[in-house]
Amino acid sequence: MPLPLHEVRERTFSGTRRRIFQLLVDMGTSNDVIWPFAAQPFMRSPGPLVPGRTEEWHNGFHALLEEVVPEERIVWRIQNDGIDGTHGFYLSGEAKRTTLQHRVDAMLSEGEGRMLWRRLEDGNERSVEALFDKIARVLKR
Repeated sequence: MPLPLHEVRERTFSGTRRRIFQLLVDMGTSNDVIWPFAAQPFMRSPGPLVPGRTEEWHNGFHALLEEVVPEERIVWRIQNDGIDGTHGFYLSGEAKRTTLQHRVDAMLSEGEGRMLWRRLEDGNERSVEALFDKIARVLKR
């Protein structure tokens, strides 16, 4: 029986949605200043974000870009076997107060999906929290 997975992490920053969105767009490129782990790189295919074409790889995940709405969201379709769903960044707020949410919404298959998530869950949690910490530091510059 598939297991639903819904995980949300969020933080509010002193920064505009435009600035934070651009930092997220640059993640995995030569302009990336927010990915916190040089030894575990976040990689994505080169060029602009194009739904259905841009791919990303990090922490054992592989995903294909599903949707980009400037200053609102970047959503990736997870490509790993056993996981059917998305993860993404969602921005809200006004002026220089922006809330950034990272969401994972997926169904995990009985065996492979649950085991994969168990293996990746702690790393995902640490990565998102470290990413939020790094974004806060970059915004203070």
